Amino acid sequence: MHLSARSLLLACSLSVCFASPSFAEQEARFPTTEDWLTHASSGLAPYWMQTQALGVPIGNFPTFRCDDGSLLDVNNVCPELNHSWITPHFDHEYTRMKSRQTYAYGVLFHLTGDPKALELAKQGAYYLIEHLRDTEHGGFVSFTKQGNPGLKWTQRTSQDQAYALVGLAMYYYLTRDPVVENALIEQQRFIFEHYKIDDEVGLAWVLEDGDEQSAKQHELVAQLDQINGYLLLVAPLLPEPHKTQWLADLNWLTKVLVEHYHSESEQRFYGAIHHKAVMQPNAKHNDFGHTIKAYWMTYLTAKLLNNQDWQSFAEQGMKITLERAKYEVPFAQVSPFFSSTLQTQWQGGTIPGWQSRPNKNRSSSWEWAELDQAAMTLAMKTGQIGDILPYTTRTFMDVWVDHQYGGVGLNPKTTKAFHWGNGYHQFEHALVGTIASGSLNKTPVTLYYAIKDANQPTLTPYYFQGQINDVNKTDAGVIKSVTYSHITP
Repeated sequence: MHLSARSLLLACSLSVCFASPSFAEQEARFPTTEDWLTHASSGLAPYWMQTQALGVPIGNFPTFRCDDGSLLDVNNVCPELNHSWITPHFDHEYTRMKSRQTYAYGVLFHLTGDPKALELAKQGAYYLIEHLRDTEHGGFVSFTKQGNPGLKWTQRTSQDQAYALVGLAMYYYLTRDPVVENALIEQQRFIFEHYKIDDEVGLAWVLEDGDEQSAKQHELVAQLDQINGYLLLVAPLLPEPHKTQWLADLNWLTKVLVEHYHSESEQRFYGAIHHKAVMQPNAKHNDFGHTIKAYWMTYLTAKLLNNQDWQSFAEQGMKITLERAKYEVPFAQVSPFFSSTLQTQWQGGTIPGWQSRPNKNRSSSWEWAELDQAAMTLAMKTGQIGDILPYTTRTFMDVWVDHQYGGVGLNPKTTKAFHWGNGYHQFEHALVGTIASGSLNKTPVTLYYAIKDANQPTLTPYYFQGQINDVNKTDAGVIKSVTYSHITP
């Protein structure tokens, strides 16, 4: 039975949606900070630290790799990549995927302090800047084909322009590198000068028809992925006048999302708004993953901008979406996918999981990660872990991870590196999980940086706030790590 939106809001306000077990049970069931660090370094990192992942030259990270880490052989395609929705793209190398992989190395360094991961993040960031910027027209190329830029510059999506920056944003957050800062500022200016053509519907999707895309499209991700790709993380760190401009653009984009892409009656975000067909629940991007991501970004933006109305709106939206996305499954039906440890612990009952759409009873890994991250943010706010996260987080660590070769696939243990999937979502999930664990278990969290600026920079644990207990510096004054406590969303 489905509750009405109003009834569900009332139930959530009475803490029914996230009813919490005792604190002792929470500590025993929710992953510890050490669990998350082990997950990142032993579960995820092995796949991404393989030599085949690094590219030629290093930083030119390959778009397509098989589950064992080997490079794509178009004459002998591995089964996990041999799908009709993947194979037509084999001759493309995508900028967004190189940038997302750069982000992944940045997070690995942020969590572990591994200097090799930081160097790979730097190589990726500088490869993007030096080789994939369009020096004639501005912006970044969407992909290269046989080494040559693909698409006219007016046919590149604003989403691709945003995701070209996600790796640069993470590297800048870690280092405050001035070269990367300049690239971020120039690209943000390019996007808003060229794609902001109609204030009523936000940023354009493309400026000219081509590559099966239309200039008439008004897409959620054209707005949303500017926020999660770079704006929210970088804006508070920039010098003036750029900080003020970025915050104003962040405010404008969020206003567009809330006023034009959100359905008050259905309590969800539309994946696109240019035609009634694309607004239907079964249409592209009208899933719980995109909706929860939009609510989560709105909530975090509202906290940054001190907008209480947006904060309340997004908090309620997250609660409703998480309740809709949850489903229960008898553990006996899925136990073969789990380790022997969890088979023993969870036998004889039902467990919750996340689904991408109503009654689908399954999701992709990125949707699972986004739903977990929103749920962890709400748990941090209330201090209550609830009865869902102890299962969904451990399921992600156990079922989704390939424990032979490392990494997470689009599907459990498989299809890890292709034109829309690599390390980005799995490493963000590990970062948010680590921070949430510190907050919920009331333990300090140490994060690693490489900030050379002698002036005291803005230091926060990713999108969140925390009390700084200790700042570890080198003899030369470079900030190496920061230990936080009392972390809040």
